[in-house]
Amino acid sequence: MRELYFTSPYRRSLRTVRIEYGQVKEVFILRTFEGVINGKVESESPPKEEAFDDEKEMLKKVYETKSGLLEGRWIVQNKESISQPSFISTNVIDGEVSVKFDN
Repeated sequence: MRELYFTSPYRRSLRTVRIEYGQVKEVFILRTFEGVINGKVESESPPKEEAFDDEKEMLKKVYETKSGLLEGRWIVQNKESISQPSFISTNVIDGEVSVKFDN
């Protein structure tokens, strides 16, 4: 299953939303977990689960949910879900870090 993780800025307690989605046996599952981080205490609600017969329907729902969260100023915390390419490359050779800017 793939996972996206969002946090809400500008709050004393950090609100979180975690989305898991993928195929389980013959159906496509979308699970949404809502949570809160207060200092050292983390809590997460039981998942809201939706089942889809078609992968395209599931992916459409994931896209709509992600778009709504981003419009609401939520921040994506999972680097795999960010579609913007990186223009900086880093390498470690003999213990030294080199940084290269790609054009």
